[in-house]
Formats: sequence, C-alpha cells, structure tokens
Amino acid sequence: MIRKCVVAAVLSLTATLMYAQEAGVNCDLASVIVVDGQANEWPMEWIQDDDKKFSYNFCVDAGNLYARMKTSDEYVRRKIALFGLTLWMDPAGKKKKKLGLRFPSGVEGKERMEAIRNTMNREEQQKMSSAERAQFQKEMNKSLVADLEVIELEGLADDPITSTRSGITTGIKVAIGVADDGTYVYEAIIPFKSFRMSRASLDVLGVGFETGKFTSSSQPSSSSKKGPGQGRQMGTGGTGGANDMSRGQGYRGVQANPEMSSASSVWTSLKMK
Repeated sequence: MIRKCVVAAVLSLTATLMYAQEAGVNCDLASVIVVDGQANEWPMEWIQDDDKKFSYNFCVDAGNLYARMKTSDEYVRRKIALFGLTLWMDPAGKKKKKLGLRFPSGVEGKERMEAIRNTMNREEQQKMSSAERAQFQKEMNKSLVADLEVIELEGLADDPITSTRSGITTGIKVAIGVADDGTYVYEAIIPFKSFRMSRASLDVLGVGFETGKFTSSSQPSSSSKKGPGQGRQMGTGGTGGANDMSRGQGYRGVQANPEMSSASSVWTSLKMK
C-alpha cells in the first residue's frame, strides 16, 4: 500500500510539473537567459507540438512573458525567413490574434533572397555537386535571418507599429539564430506593459507562434517594400524546396508549392493565477 501511494505521488508530481511547464507558472528568467538566439541556458525541457514542426516553451514572472522556439522543418524555416514569424497573445486565453510581436518581419529575408537570386550565376549553380549545393543551402538559410532588425507590434494601433530591435523602447528583447544543424532558434522577453497588459488582470493568456505564408502580394517590388523608416514608428530608430531555392528559383519555386501558401502555427494557454 505504501509503495502504491509513493508511486501515485510520484506520478501526480510528474503530471503537475508537466502541466506547470505547459501552463507557464512563475519562472523568473530575467537573470538567467540571454536573448541571443541560442536558448541553451533555459532550465526546462522543450515541449514539442503534435506535428513535430515546433519545439517551444513559454513561462511568466510578475512582469514578463518569456518565449523560446526552435524548428528544423524546411518549409517552416523558409516561411519564417521569407514571410515572417508572429508571437501572438490573446488576453482572453483563447486563440484570437489580438496582440502580436512579428519578428522576423519577412521584409529583410525577402530582400536578401531577391539579392541572392539576382546575383546568382545559374550556370555555375547547375554545375554544383550535391555536397556543394547542400553547403550553399546551409549558408543561405543562415544569411536570410542573420542580424535582422525590423520588428512589428500588432494590435496596439490600426496599423502595425514598425521599429527596430535597437530602437525599441518598451523593453522587448527578441532574437533568432541558426544552430550548427540549420535549426532556427528564437528567443524573446516581452514585458506585459509593452502590450498594455498587467499579469494581475489576466487569468489565462493564450499564446502561439504563427509563420507568414506566400500570397499574391508577397512578391517583392519597389512599391511594396517596407522598412523601419516607413509607416508608424516606435522608439528611435520547381517544388519550392531547398534545391529550387538554391538554384536561384526564388519566388517562382515558392509560388509553385502549396506548402508555402499556408501558415504553420502552434498555440497553448498559460495559467496566470
């Protein structure tokens, strides 16, 4: 009987810890994590979504939401780089896209992809060996998300508020990096006050990651490019797969792939009290 009680207690504790991790109990990480797109210092195991496209963690303290995410899925990475990634928040605890931090914005990645396509020697690309093409693809995946600056805040005004990571004045910290195996790794610290929220007023917070997707308006043009100097400002200042992209097919390959025309997302709820 004692043994059964001990086993039951252990199982109950394990379930509680797993739920707490999912639900986002108190976790003061302000002095623990460095927002640099590496995320190795987080003191918990990754949670993986059912489709195994995203691994993530969310947790909160009195003033901040902490978030990390990683993905090695080829299409998810491509959509993040070219069309952006938004961390959504729903103060009602559901899956409504009420407030959002968009980073990468997709603007810089699309411009870099077009620059690569326009300067690429197609004949030289076709002469590449499979190993050379794989290395080129790896380097391109890194270059599309390296040293990004443009961010957008959604839900605070009629139009997204555009700023830069260096110019944001609300305490938001966000970064994306690339691991040695090509995995994209995202980290963020978001003060509740930066989105006009307070933890005391929240019972449950719905949170989720959503990639952008290819649309007819996704094609970059001189009239559609948008950067941190435009719009509302904040602060100061073939198949569409890897081979087609590395051969310089750019948006022609993306447009031909149905996978790129739908967003990828993951959602969960955080108990705040």
